[in-house]
Amino acid sequence: MSQPVNPESISMQTTTPELMPELQAPLKCYEQARACFEAARDEADRLDAEIQLQRKAAEEAEREAKQAREEVAQLLRKRGTSAKDIQPLKAKERAAYTLAEDYRSVMAELEAAYEEACYQVSSAKSEEDGRYAAVLEAYADALMKRAKSALDPLYGAIRVQEWANSARAAHGTATWKYWGESARSAALSVMYDHMKRGFDSFKFDVKGDAVLQAAQRPAGLDRFKEISPAARHLRRVTKQLAAARQQQSINQ
Repeated sequence: MSQPVNPESISMQTTTPELMPELQAPLKCYEQARACFEAARDEADRLDAEIQLQRKAAEEAEREAKQAREEVAQLLRKRGTSAKDIQPLKAKERAAYTLAEDYRSVMAELEAAYEEACYQVSSAKSEEDGRYAAVLEAYADALMKRAKSALDPLYGAIRVQEWANSARAAHGTATWKYWGESARSAALSVMYDHMKRGFDSFKFDVKGDAVLQAAQRPAGLDRFKEISPAARHLRRVTKQLAAARQQQSINQ
């Protein structure tokens, strides 16, 4: 009598040399979403790097101003110090503070731009995540359809197991009846146990999978939070109201 087929012994190839036709569209959409995220991420990183440079320059200018002020204080404690001796240091102090203020002003503008850039990255991240999920859903659907064509041996094994269960029941040796199962459900349970053991030990070759390699996630996703559609709508409305108030104040 035939025995149920053990899925552990079945080797399943999850990829084909060429990408499945039904995956072309979702992969193309994902690649576009990934490129948008990467561009937004790089722009945010560029602005952040520029902010750090401006901050460093401002801090250096402030140190120069502080040093000049300390030198003035030292001169004032010395006898015979004239205003002429102090003037160059005071001019140096004022120039350094002015320069630091300029750097801080540029920083403020950059920080506003960086905040907007981070919002764009977060929006792009949400889009990338949704497109990646669409690729996985399409891929899973395609694989499931392909797997159906290989299920006939399993159906045959389950059917024979069902007959075996019924034969045991006729002789009063069917333990599955104590669990309130039918011969068919008991046969399906046997196959499920085989499938579960096989699946638990199954190793998916991600690096060798053409689809997953084509849909590799971009770096930096964990550095930015996603923005929900509701939050995007609220931000858009808030900006529109702010722009309307500004225009109204200009017209008055």
